Amino acid sequence: MTGFVTLKRLVLSLALAGGFPALAEPISVSKTADMRQAMDDIALAAANHDLVLVKMQPIDTALAKRGFENPHIRILFIGSESAVRWAEEAEPRLLNLLPLRLTLIQREGRISVMSDDFDLWLKEFPDPPAHLMVEAWRAEMKATLDDFVRQ
Repeated sequence: MTGFVTLKRLVLSLALAGGFPALAEPISVSKTADMRQAMDDIALAAANHDLVLVKMQPIDTALAKRGFENPHIRILFIGSESAVRWAEEAEPRLLNLLPLRLTLIQREGRISVMSDDFDLWLKEFPDPPAHLMVEAWRAEMKATLDDFVRQ
C-alpha cells in the first residue's frame, strides 16, 4: 500500500506543479558494470521506489544455446502490486503495459539500460486519469534509473 500512496503523491505533486517535465523517451542511462552487477543494481534501485524485479528474460543465453552469437541483451520486468491496482482503477487497458520493461545491453564493459517509449503510451492514453498514470510511471522510471546510475 505504501507504493500506491507514494505514486499517488507523486502524481498529485506533479499535477499541482503545473505538469510533468519534458523528457526524451525512451529513458536511457549507462554506466560501467558487468551484467550481473547491473541486474543487482537495478533490483536495488527498483526496491528504493517500492518496485520489485518480477522477471528476467535472458535473450543472450537463449540465443547462444541455439548457436547464435551472444548479443549480451537481457530484458527485465519490474513492477508493483500497487501499480496494478491503480491501473485497474484508472484504465484497465493500462494493465497491458505492466510490468514495466527495461532492456539491458552490455558493450565493452558498459551497461546501457533503456525503458519502453512512454511517449507512445501517452498518445494511446490521452485522457486523465490514464494519462496521469503513464506520466507517473515515466517519472518513477526516471527516478529508478537515476538511482541505478548512482550506485
